[in-house]
Amino acid sequence: MTSDTLTVRINHRLKKKLEKLASKHKETKSDLIRKVLVDYIRKEEERDEIKKIVAKEYAEGRISFDELIRIIGYEEARRVAFFFHTAKESFEKGLTTSKDSTA
Repeated sequence: MTSDTLTVRINHRLKKKLEKLASKHKETKSDLIRKVLVDYIRKEEERDEIKKIVAKEYAEGRISFDELIRIIGYEEARRVAFFFHTAKESFEKGLTTSKDSTA
């Protein structure tokens, strides 16, 4: 596997902490940063997948808004609920409009 170089600027205090951790775990700074970055990206992908699953559960009426908040947080739950209700209203309006135009 090929690898690319990435330059990251950090303050001196953080660099010293990184060096201490790398030494403690007998790893290079690059290896430690790579592990942390891979773990962070994996967790973010898992969070995104969870959000998709619970949004679908909410849209299908399987979980309440309060449960949605508990799982993904208030702000994210508000966004999900807003998009769900907007889409539902738009769909229902489209059905009403199409019935009116065929009558």
